[in-house]
Parts: sequence; C-alpha cells; structure tokens
Amino acid sequence: SNPTRLSGYFWDAFHRSGVIERWAKVHVNAEDVPRAQGHIKDIIARFGRDSNTYRVRVLGEFPTTTDEQAIPWELISAAVGRDIQATRFRPVWGLDVARFGDDQTALAKRRGNVLLEPLKSWRKKDNMQVVGLVVNEWKATETVDRPSEILVDVIGLGAGVVDRLYELGLPARGVNVGEVASISDRFARLRDEVWFKCRDWFAAKDCVIPNDEALIAELSAPTYTYTSSGKIIVESKADMKARGMPSPDLADAFVLTFAGGLDRPSDERRRRYLGIFRDQT
Repeated sequence: SNPTRLSGYFWDAFHRSGVIERWAKVHVNAEDVPRAQGHIKDIIARFGRDSNTYRVRVLGEFPTTTDEQAIPWELISAAVGRDIQATRFRPVWGLDVARFGDDQTALAKRRGNVLLEPLKSWRKKDNMQVVGLVVNEWKATETVDRPSEILVDVIGLGAGVVDRLYELGLPARGVNVGEVASISDRFARLRDEVWFKCRDWFAAKDCVIPNDEALIAELSAPTYTYTSSGKIIVESKADMKARGMPSPDLADAFVLTFAGGLDRPSDERRRRYLGIFRDQT
C-alpha cells in the first residue's frame, strides 16, 4: 500500500503497539529502483521534491503534517470518496486564469459539501480561448446544475474574462483576493480568508472530493504564518515557486469557490430555476 494517511489500520501497522507485532513490514524507496527513475522525474516536475506527494509516492514514507500547513494533508485525503449526505445548494464555480508559461488555467465546480468532479485545466490559452472553454462547460451542463456564480480571480488577466462572460449572460463575478479580508482582524487578505474557509470545510469532515491527486498535492502544499499584527497570511505562489514548488493553480481555483455565499433555493425558487413556472408579478 501507499502510506497516504496518518490514521487507519495501515498507519497502525507501522506505529501502534498491539498492531505492529502482527506484521512483517517491508519498505520500498523508489529512489532505489532503477526502473522508477522516469516516475520520480514526473513527480518532481509536477509536485516538487519537498512535497508530500514525493514523500508518499517516491520515498514510501507517510506524509508529514505540520502546524504550518494551511490545510493538513490528512484532512484532504480523508475526504476522498467519503460517503456523505449531499447538501442542497446550487453549484458555484471557481476559475483561476493563467495565460502562457508554466501556470495553468483551472476550473473547479462545487455544490455545497461536494466537489462535483476533478478539476478541468488548460495551458497556454488566451483570454478569449478561456472564455470559450468556460462557455462550452456552461452549455454542456444541465440547467439545474449550472452555477449561481462563476467566481474569477481578477488579479492579472482574469478581469477581461469576467467582462466577456458577463457580457454573454453568464453569472461571472470578479474576486480580488488581494483585497482586505471581511474578517480583517484575523486575516491579512481575502486570499488568506478563503483558504481558511476551505480548511474549515475539510475540518468539518462532512465533505467529499474526487481522487484528484494533483489537487490534493496542491491543497496541502502552502504553509501559513502570522504578520507582526497577528494576522494569518498564506504562502504566496511566488514564495512557493522560490522553494521549488509548482504554482497551486488547481487549489486556487477550488479555494475561489469559498469567496461566494451559499445559495440554498427554496422549493419555489428551485421551480423557477428549473423554468417550470414564471413569476406572474
């Protein structure tokens, strides 16, 4: 097995008295396997040598969870495939826009406590190509499953995407994650606040995500610290790149979905949303 969790019977077999004694344990480090060198290079390129993914998938070690992780690995991995009762909220999409270079544009679709599918991502697309891709996703989605909001990071290139989506009639809204947080006495910026809203979502243990290894790695990668005034600040993309980590584009798209409000339609509003009847007033 791969040591992906810091709990459960496999963890106990290596760490807990009363279980350890029942098993003969063999540890394989992929660095010692000549045929695994291509696999190792792929993991380094996608996730970085210092990532938990490298630790688990290459070194064969259990992941580390430190007090400085914005979202602990174990909280995220425990949500994969969890059997839960889905909440009745309208979906919301998060869109993190990149252009050229190593970064990628990413689209996340969340409905309440469910991440609906693995994230979509594209590289080397200009703004109008990104708009076309999002419009295509919208058209391919059943009316009842279309989002109440498409939340787009407008720092950088996102503003043009928001304007065009809105012009086309889609419910796009720009989010400047560099702005002051709504809980300004706890967080330095809105970006820090939505990352910790996402952390709370996982910590409630009433959510489910697909087995999206890239997303899991990115969500667990950023650390956080405190400003001199005691406010939380989550590690920036630039700082992550400086320590050899890839840009968390997938994670940022998912975290953007927490910049909107929850929208639980009443039965009447749901019927209107489905187009079954019109308001006569």
